[in-house]
Amino acid sequence: MAERRWIATIDSHTAGHPTRVVTGGVPVLHGESVAARRDDFRARFDPLRTFLLHEPRGHAAMVGVVMTESRVADFGAFFLGSYKYLEMCGHATIGLAVTLDHMGLIGPSGQRESRFTLEVPAGIVTVHVTRRGGTVAAVTFENVPARVVATDVTVSAGGLAVSADVVWGGNWYGLVPAEAAGIVLEPRGVSHAMAIGAALKARLNAMIAAGEVPGAVEPIDSILFHATQQDADGLVSRQLVVLEANKFDRSPCGTGSSARLAQLVARGVIAPGETIRTRNILDVDFTATAMAIEGRGDAIRPHIVGLAHITGEHRFGLAADDPLPDGFLCR
Repeated sequence: MAERRWIATIDSHTAGHPTRVVTGGVPVLHGESVAARRDDFRARFDPLRTFLLHEPRGHAAMVGVVMTESRVADFGAFFLGSYKYLEMCGHATIGLAVTLDHMGLIGPSGQRESRFTLEVPAGIVTVHVTRRGGTVAAVTFENVPARVVATDVTVSAGGLAVSADVVWGGNWYGLVPAEAAGIVLEPRGVSHAMAIGAALKARLNAMIAAGEVPGAVEPIDSILFHATQQDADGLVSRQLVVLEANKFDRSPCGTGSSARLAQLVARGVIAPGETIRTRNILDVDFTATAMAIEGRGDAIRPHIVGLAHITGEHRFGLAADDPLPDGFLCR
């Protein structure tokens, strides 16, 4: 990263989880697709990722979005994580939609609904922005297809053995019942959940790499702990996604909710076309609908509804004598 460069961003949070959309300062990227330009960014400008997401300007849970042109959709974007690049990110897609509305790029504020397509590395998603009184009231994204690839996989780690399902929802997940893992789906249970989740993730990935999980060939990105309850409005999946030993998703997780929908359909708990709510440990909900895909009995198309809120606009700079130009993370 060149000294004295300024990077402009607009920050938001989606149900508690942050999104940092880069609005200026990224060099020209090369490639025929968003995925190719993501790879170019990773190869030549990865220090920009750590500069923006790591301490002292960010933290382990910060997620970044880099906008780029698309030849097949209205917009293109790829997602920066504190440790890796993401194929898709649901909460950040919601944050991006609210940011684009804030910038006046997706229609006049008096328009009740705006629609746009978004090319991400995982594919093309369609996004709907609903407004009330000129303010965004909801964002819906039609995600890439979600599917279950392995069920009832016994994983032993951290002194316990649990059953996990391996599911794609735009990223790869190991879905584990919270009660079986001794996880309390409340803020007080986060530290324990991160420790157990990181151990389960490492063990499950070792099993996948060794060919011990039929159907699973890619490593999982996260462990999703879940519990199901019924209330007056229907089924609720309370859940907590653990990405690393020091990182969890504050939101109900868009791609995680997509994976959860696919699991519930595969297990016959819900049918295609049905809607549930996914709830984070802060008691904020997404609405999630499992839409059928014609000719695809093995997958559903998740429709996820949530809302983000702008938290600030920033210009991040690098002083010539900064001793930590790339930022840092402590586990």
